[in-house]
This record gives sequence, structure tokens and C-alpha cells, in this order.
Amino acid sequence: MTTVRAEEKHVSVNGVRLRYLDWGTAGKMPMICLHGHTGQAHIWDEFAEAMAGQYHVLALDQRGHGQSEWASTGYDRDRFVEDLDAFIDTLGLDKVVLVGLSMGGWHSLLYAGERHPEKVERMVIVDIGPESSEESRRQWGSRPPTPLEFASLDEAFTWAREGNPWIADERLRRDLEDRLRQESTGTWRWRADESLFTTPLTDGTDQELISRYWRALETIPCPILEVRGQESPLLDDSLLERMQKTAKQFSWIAIPKAGHVVTVDRPQDFIQATRSFLSV
Repeated sequence: MTTVRAEEKHVSVNGVRLRYLDWGTAGKMPMICLHGHTGQAHIWDEFAEAMAGQYHVLALDQRGHGQSEWASTGYDRDRFVEDLDAFIDTLGLDKVVLVGLSMGGWHSLLYAGERHPEKVERMVIVDIGPESSEESRRQWGSRPPTPLEFASLDEAFTWAREGNPWIADERLRRDLEDRLRQESTGTWRWRADESLFTTPLTDGTDQELISRYWRALETIPCPILEVRGQESPLLDDSLLERMQKTAKQFSWIAIPKAGHVVTVDRPQDFIQATRSFLSV
């Protein structure tokens, strides 16, 4: 549980009102933290508190997620990247550190690789790559759909626990409270736009997108650290080795007893894994 609270702020970019958590320390190097698909900004709470002495940490609820507006203009990758670009411009940030988990890692790669490599000092991407491992692709089609509604928070907890044995009980419940909202009927529904749950992600099969991610990784000049969850199937050693050969400056580390959302499964281990890279 964090002891320092962030200030909740809002900004409108590209016709969408976005919520972000500002961890202060103005004048320090800005660090922008981007959550994953259907996630929200509080997955960075422990990390942001640990980094706030060295960085001005800004954790963003991306369009359609958390307490940001749902977007009538859709959720193509480029829309998210355009939002990130506009967010950085609106706040007047000259140089940033990008930290992106899963989908947030994709957006970081495209921003730094295709738009503004000169603005990114360094980058941490969490449990994501330009493409997925063969094991992950085999498992993808067998996953049951995510329920859109729960009768109680306890029911949501039971469902989430079945898919994640690593996260602490208290942290899992807090994550669900941040991701869900209670309706007037008493039921609980996701804060994220429900279309994000019902529309399949194409990043793992769209060859154009995969090629863009690889090209971005190849061209990004800044140092990149990959932090993977050891229990997650998304990345394997062969894929990581290819990423290291492709990128100009690339290293990786695996966190034991962590799945895909490493920052909530093992927050303190994630902090320790990134301290040296971030000079904290």
C-alpha cells in the first residue's frame, strides 16, 4: 500500500478527456507510465511512489480506460499514440522516460520509433514484444471471454484469482476496485469501454502492425529495458534474444512468480528490477 498519494488531473486531447495521476516532483525528468489493455493508471502506484523522488511521474488512463472518456473515434493503435503525442505536447514536456506495460509498451515503441525518438530518454517495456511467443499464440484461442458483469466484488475477486495465483489478496482486491464500478443495481461492471473486451486484439496476427513494432524497435536510439513476468507465456528467450539483436540498446530481466501484469503481481520486485536502469 502506498503512503504518498498522487494528484488526480485531467486533460483533453484529440476530443477525449483523459485522467492522469500526477506524482509531483515538478522540475525532475518526466516519466510517463502507460497501462495495458483494459487496465488503468493505479497499476503503477507502488512504482510511482518509489520513483517520485527522482522523476516527475505521470500515470495516464488511456482513452476508453479507467476514468478517461470512452472514445467515439475508436481504439486503433494510432489513436492511442496520437493521444500520447498530444499529451506530451500539451504538458510541454521536452524529454521523457516512457514506461509501458503490454499495450502501453506497444504505444511506447510506436511513439519513440515512428514519431519522436529525440524526446525519449529511455524506455521500460513490461511483458510485451513486437510479437508473441509460439506458446502464447497457441493458448490465445482457448481463453474464455471475460465476464462483463459481476454480482459482487467478491465474485469478481474469485474470477480474477482463478487466472492469477501470484498477486497478493489485498493488491488484487484493490486492482479490481480501480478497474470496476458499481452500478445502481448493485452489480459491478468494468470502467473500460466494453468494446475493448468484446473486440479481439489484432496485434498478434496483423503482420503490418508486427512489422511496425519490429521496425520501431530497430530504430529507437535510447536504452530499452524489458521486464517480463516469468509465469507469462507472452515472451520466451528466443524472442527476447531476437529483440536484443534488433534493438540498438536492449536488456531484459524476468521476475519470478509474476504473470503478465508484473507491477501488481510483484510490485516491489518490479521496483528493484528497474532501479539500476533508471538510476534510482
